[in-house]
Amino acid sequence: MGLLEEHILGTTATVAAIFILALAAAVPWYRRTWHPIGPISLVPLLPTLAFTILKIWSGIYRPPSTNTYSYYYWSTLDKLLGVSWTIAVGLPIIGLLSLARLKRQWNWIRRITVYAILVLASEIVLAVLMDIYPDNWWRLIGITAILTACGTITVAILHRVSSIPLHTEIHTAELALSISCPRCGKTEKLPVGRSRCPHCGLRFMIQIEEETCRTCGYPLYKIESAVCPECGTPIARQAAAEA
Repeated sequence: MGLLEEHILGTTATVAAIFILALAAAVPWYRRTWHPIGPISLVPLLPTLAFTILKIWSGIYRPPSTNTYSYYYWSTLDKLLGVSWTIAVGLPIIGLLSLARLKRQWNWIRRITVYAILVLASEIVLAVLMDIYPDNWWRLIGITAILTACGTITVAILHRVSSIPLHTEIHTAELALSISCPRCGKTEKLPVGRSRCPHCGLRFMIQIEEETCRTCGYPLYKIESAVCPECGTPIARQAAAEA
């Protein structure tokens, strides 16, 4: 493989990575979550693409030159690359975290993860701009990176767990009904579930279906808001009524 092929492959990989980041930024923009994090995430992508392609095609493997102008050129370009890629990756991740539907008691985990991403990005940017090389600084970056990765994975897991409906049914009505037996016509108060007429022995099933949140199972009886007060999921009946 020659130098031209390497440049072409590097450019292709860069364009693909920028395209993936653009898609990640466009989803929160379309969903309008934590607006305007979506459109802001798209801003650094174009300069990141430009700096990376410039680095590739101007000689990414070129050895350091003794010329002062050449040294400052490559040093500045490397710093621009480091800062732009840090911002271009960090912002879309924050935007994707905004899409997670979590129960109210778990929102603090997402907030800590977002703060960890911001701290990690700040540490990397400072290290790049100020040429910070001490081991203690990079250990701090490593700790923050681990915290960020663990928080991101935890938010994804909690998003999945929050979507699992509750197994226990919540009822706001009395779990017994006074009904007339369809066979003998006798009126009796019978419990919900499998029942049997005490007079003629007819077996039948009594079910109560209450409107609950499809995500967390919270009862929506007398709830007037457009979203579930427990998890924030849009209430289907509200959307259907408006349509």
